[in-house]
Amino acid sequence: MSYPDITTAISLWQESLSGNCEWNKEKAKEYIFHTSGVAESAEKIALSCGIEGNKAYVLGLLHDYGKIQNEKKSGTAHFIFGYQEMKRKGFDDVARICITHSFPDHSFAFNEYSSYSIKDLQEAKSIISKLEYDDYDRLIQLCDMFFEGMNKISFQERIAGIRQRYNLSVLQTANLEKYTAANKKYFDEKCGCDIYKILGI
Repeated sequence: MSYPDITTAISLWQESLSGNCEWNKEKAKEYIFHTSGVAESAEKIALSCGIEGNKAYVLGLLHDYGKIQNEKKSGTAHFIFGYQEMKRKGFDDVARICITHSFPDHSFAFNEYSSYSIKDLQEAKSIISKLEYDDYDRLIQLCDMFFEGMNKISFQERIAGIRQRYNLSVLQTANLEKYTAANKKYFDEKCGCDIYKILGI
């Protein structure tokens, strides 16, 4: 298997939580809430639409593994570091998610991610260009958009928070809304219901 079992996944998740010594208690709580929330939401949707719930949970739990290091200090984006570490550990499916969860748009423009280095964005684009997004890529991209701080919210509210925090342009915001809405529609149809009802949003 190219993703870990639950026990190993939880161990890796705990490692990622304790590894970043720059986090204060509030930041650590947000990381726990976000990653466990993404994992649980992904599992619920997966089980409702006939894909592997255990895999969805593991991928959701570890999608932000790269935050084990401080990306501002290291100069390496969390999606690149997570990808590299998971490849090194032999968990190719997790490595893939570490990259794809950050890029719902396959053909993203570098200026949409101005907080990251051109080198990291070039590497991400090189990896993504060889992939065709599957249900797990879309699922984790979507579930990543339901958590802001210590709250579970609609993707529209989450995007509003991201726009304010990163000063996104109107075009950047519209692109993020477009791809997230498409992912939600895809899983609404696959599950045969509004997934917000499944998640209690």
